[in-house]
Amino acid sequence: MKTLPLCDPLISNYPQHAFYLSIISDNKDCQPWIYSNYTNLFLSNWKNDEIFLDFYVQTPEHHFNPWFKDSQRLHRDLILGSIPNLVSFIRSQIDAGYYVWTHVDEYFIPDTPSYHTRRFAHAVLIYGYDDSTREFQLAGFFKYRSYSRTTVPYDDLKTAFEHCDIYDDYLNYTHLLKINPEYHNNKIYEFDLSYFAECMENYYTSINETENYKSFYTPKLYSDRTFGLDIYNKLTMYFELMLSKHRTIDTRLLYTLREHKKFMNLKIKYIEQEGHYRFPAVFKDNYTRVEKETTIMLNQFLKYGITQCEDNIIKLIGRLGFLYQLENETLELLLSDFSKQGITGVRLR
Repeated sequence: MKTLPLCDPLISNYPQHAFYLSIISDNKDCQPWIYSNYTNLFLSNWKNDEIFLDFYVQTPEHHFNPWFKDSQRLHRDLILGSIPNLVSFIRSQIDAGYYVWTHVDEYFIPDTPSYHTRRFAHAVLIYGYDDSTREFQLAGFFKYRSYSRTTVPYDDLKTAFEHCDIYDDYLNYTHLLKINPEYHNNKIYEFDLSYFAECMENYYTSINETENYKSFYTPKLYSDRTFGLDIYNKLTMYFELMLSKHRTIDTRLLYTLREHKKFMNLKIKYIEQEGHYRFPAVFKDNYTRVEKETTIMLNQFLKYGITQCEDNIIKLIGRLGFLYQLENETLELLLSDFSKQGITGVRLR
């Protein structure tokens, strides 16, 4: 039996955040990096006319994350063609300290909504095994699609991996994640208040953040993305289209919005506890209210899903307008204080 450490992630809206953060969230050395990131949001149209809202952060899926330097990425064709015993392979990786992030068909995974009902490829994080019960320990989005943990028999996991329907390229990859405690040759990552101020300014001004990553992106290819505070106008438009039956909305969109405000309040608390900056009292009070508003909005949307009463969506749209004004004024207060203290140059609207 072998179980790698796993904690509750600071952000759990999607696997690309929850998996990594469930490994490092409790690590004090990693927290300056965590709280330096996950500040901005982006909104875009996705496949099948879906709307996608997420944190804008460079993750180990595509870019270098200092805490997973020794990690590896394997194509499923290499695993299927070169590894005769998948179960033994996963066990040996866990023995070596690697968390295994892979994609499986949930039709074969107990405790998932798709179990024996439909074929659906989804991500799981394998963090342990028990030979006495012949089960793997998994983290992922199982019952009720909330981030949780479960156990899956060896044979079921093997079948779920081998029969996974690959409808997008990212499903081909298995990630072997190992935390790198030494960071860059034992040089620590330090929280930088001026960088935090820059990130908050980017969120406030809604600039296209891909402009900051031209070594990775051609920004014009992502010109359709909406960043920062401007997402509220887009969300209002999408919910109005929903009322006219011209658009469907995924619950995860509002869950992500709430996760963002929840994490912002955790970030504020961390920055003060570490002595980096003392936030104005009004700013903290307003952001607490912002988080509460997003919780109410999520509940209104869930209630609409049950009752189909459009009044819930109408109220939700009203709250979006109020939330935009509240957050806009709150950020102006913060950036003005940063400017007075000479922390960064601020471009108010």
